[in-house]
Amino acid sequence: MMRHYMKKIILLACLLFVFSLHAKKGVVLEAEPGETIEPPWLTGPLLAPSGATIPAGHYNIEPYIYVIANTGTYDSNWHAQSSPTFWGNLFQPSCSFGITSWLDFQFNPSVYYNHTEGASKWGWGDMPTGFDFQLYLSGNTPAKWVTGLKLSLVEVIPMGKYRNLDPNKLGTDAIGGGSWQTWAGLTWGNLFYLGNQRFFNIRLATRYTIPAPVHVKNLNTYGGGPGTDGTVYPAQNFKTDIGMELTLTKNWVFAMDILGIWAGKVRFKGKTVEPNTAPPSTQFSLAPAIEYNWNTNLGIIFGPWFTVAGRNATQFAGGVFAVNYYN
Repeated sequence: MMRHYMKKIILLACLLFVFSLHAKKGVVLEAEPGETIEPPWLTGPLLAPSGATIPAGHYNIEPYIYVIANTGTYDSNWHAQSSPTFWGNLFQPSCSFGITSWLDFQFNPSVYYNHTEGASKWGWGDMPTGFDFQLYLSGNTPAKWVTGLKLSLVEVIPMGKYRNLDPNKLGTDAIGGGSWQTWAGLTWGNLFYLGNQRFFNIRLATRYTIPAPVHVKNLNTYGGGPGTDGTVYPAQNFKTDIGMELTLTKNWVFAMDILGIWAGKVRFKGKTVEPNTAPPSTQFSLAPAIEYNWNTNLGIIFGPWFTVAGRNATQFAGGVFAVNYYN
């Protein structure tokens, strides 16, 4: 049943992609005489990044608020098993600054507030920071078939607490991973003019993450308990996100993200009584959203984000809200 459901999701993504390929491209040639095509006002989608870098002299600030309820786990047979709700709440101001016409710099500080069964904890989380390189960009006005492709090289700085955790905190103080993680990502984006001042934007973002080994002691993010002392080898993982936007009016936009994450095994070497390992995992989720944009520089986006299937992965449901400002 779950596999049948996933086939429907994949088919929907393929149909939306094929639809985008049949949208109008050569608007300059096809536009009605005297028609003025104004740039669309777009903020999102909710999770997929843009395929274009920030030009020199400009910046983009997008504070995010995530309110996520982890309600269970998917077992190795794709069946969901419920557990006490663990609230993982995150405030993350995403900041990007243009350096040249083809290079920008990004950093994403984060603050977590975790809560479950009467236990809670605030703390700084790990911080991704890195550079985006524009590999290709065709056109910069909506009167053209605008295509962008960029490469992202990012290092995740381990700032969150991850070892010597307090058992009474029930995991709420496990805020970081303790590992320097390096990831490389490619993002492709395409903006299509549909006619009648309406646009369709599609993005395909992929990334591969390679985490460094991390030394753990006692209770830690990966498991363990009293007396644990050794090295965890976090799983390498691959993530893909198909993000789409369809303008409804000048101000209102519908958006959708379809995400998949595949991770390998978490391994451990050292002494422990409780396991610090995990099997390979898979997780699929959706994030539909609504945007409201006041102009080309300022807009908001909000919507739910929830899992639809998984294997050896967390089951969650929640909401995401962001304000985007470009200058």
